[in-house]
Amino acid sequence: MANWYQTVRGKSDFILEEIKDHPFITELIKGTLPKDVFQYYINQDSLYLSEYKKILALLSVKCTSTEDALFFLNSATGIINVENELHLTFIDKSNFNKEASPSCELYISYLARIANNHSIEEGLAAVLPCFTIYKEIGDYVLAHQSNKKDNPYQDWINTYGGEDFENSVNKAVEITNRHAQTASDEKLKNMEVAFAKASKLEWMFWDSAYNKEEWKI
Repeated sequence: MANWYQTVRGKSDFILEEIKDHPFITELIKGTLPKDVFQYYINQDSLYLSEYKKILALLSVKCTSTEDALFFLNSATGIINVENELHLTFIDKSNFNKEASPSCELYISYLARIANNHSIEEGLAAVLPCFTIYKEIGDYVLAHQSNKKDNPYQDWINTYGGEDFENSVNKAVEITNRHAQTASDEKLKNMEVAFAKASKLEWMFWDSAYNKEEWKI
């Protein structure tokens, strides 16, 4: 399949549209997102990224191409830099919660299970939405802003709308497409399922942040 990503991207477009229309994103664009909601999000995102970088490192070990392996290792390192810079700018250390929310726990557990127990192709498909959806949402937010000079979340927005992140996204897509070209029909089906589930988990992550999700018991 020459462009596997474009095919599955089209099938899952409704998920991206739901994210764009979510109050978290619409209020982020306006700069009216409550600070406590953004704090909750950044807190959970930090917990998520601390595990996501390990999953990317695991995928690098599974890659047969040295170039691909280096890409995922560098991506994992880049996440560390984001944590050290952007997250430390926004995180309220005095109120930092070390417990992952139910949706955050589900997301990282799902990615870890696929990366550890399934094929490299499925692993690549599962981690891809975190690249592509963030890029598309970053672009969408930047394109619909009229308050870039006074939006309190502008530094965060710029991170995912920048050129460096775009290059990383394009490389992740290219690697996944290349693996899809030689994948069996069964693996292609499993890749599509993994991509769709991870995309839905992206929506759940935004939604859980907006509602400051807690464990019910």
